[in-house]
Amino acid sequence: MKRLLLLVSVVLFVVTSAMAQFNVTFNVDISGIQGFNPDTTDLYMAGDFLGWEQPGTDSAYMMTVDPIDPNIYTLVWEFPDGETVALFKYFLIYNGEPSWANGEWEGDPNRVAVFIGETTLDQVWADKPSTVTFNVDMTNATEFNPETDDVYIAGDLANGWAQPGTVAYYMMQPVVGKEVIYTINLLLYHSDYMYKYFRVIDGVPSWDYGEWTGDPNRTLTVDTTMIVDDVWAVINPGINEFSADMIESLYPNPCQSFINIVFPEKMNDIDKIEVYNSLGEVVHFVDGFSLQKEVKIYTGNLNNGIYFISIHGKRGVQTAKFIKE
Repeated sequence: MKRLLLLVSVVLFVVTSAMAQFNVTFNVDISGIQGFNPDTTDLYMAGDFLGWEQPGTDSAYMMTVDPIDPNIYTLVWEFPDGETVALFKYFLIYNGEPSWANGEWEGDPNRVAVFIGETTLDQVWADKPSTVTFNVDMTNATEFNPETDDVYIAGDLANGWAQPGTVAYYMMQPVVGKEVIYTINLLLYHSDYMYKYFRVIDGVPSWDYGEWTGDPNRTLTVDTTMIVDDVWAVINPGINEFSADMIESLYPNPCQSFINIVFPEKMNDIDKIEVYNSLGEVVHFVDGFSLQKEVKIYTGNLNNGIYFISIHGKRGVQTAKFIKE
């Protein structure tokens, strides 16, 4: 009898664990949709967790209006226990006719969200995210061992400051051929963010191995597709302000006595060029140059190491890395 009871208990535990789920509440603000008529228009969700069913074909995916705020539509969905990466988008359905034609925007990207437990997602119709590529150079990371260490990014970049190592989605990957550089692509809404990089040793989640202890966090304003090049434990002025494609190439890189900056065209909207060392100190400054496609920077007086060139112009700021040897 004891064996039977033990077996029943084990079976119940396994079944209960397999059935573990959590709810995610999706809220979307439609106040920005001009002429929205709730009498003729429904709001649907479509996504990979919904089988990408055509909007309007299954009422289970139809959102309902909030009883307090008529501009908020909501849908609650159950997800299986564990980390889930969801792709989805919101769609308008007119007069009950199923269609893919009336999404928030045409084509990619889909919205992306990462869930590890019960949460509420408050979003705005047609708030289209942009792809931000984060690169971090781990050269300065003391005792960094790629065999035992992973690199994570943490911040208010998605669903909050998840502890490094707990959400695999935020683990960065080494760049092929440049194993000291780690990278990750994130879809981010246009806003201000804080973040920092962390080492996770032997797969053990921890806050203990960040770039530095305590504040400040790195900051970033996202308003377009961006590439962010960072160096572990170094905050450089301008390094997180990529907003224009102004640099075509740098050569020679690595360099010795000079480095050339090549622009995609003759530039007449650049205000200044600054060169920073790995401590964020300005070691070279150029301004007031005339229309040209290429600028030569003298580097013979610089110590060997990693440097950053920041181009400041009317189209924004772009920063690129070079090595002096």
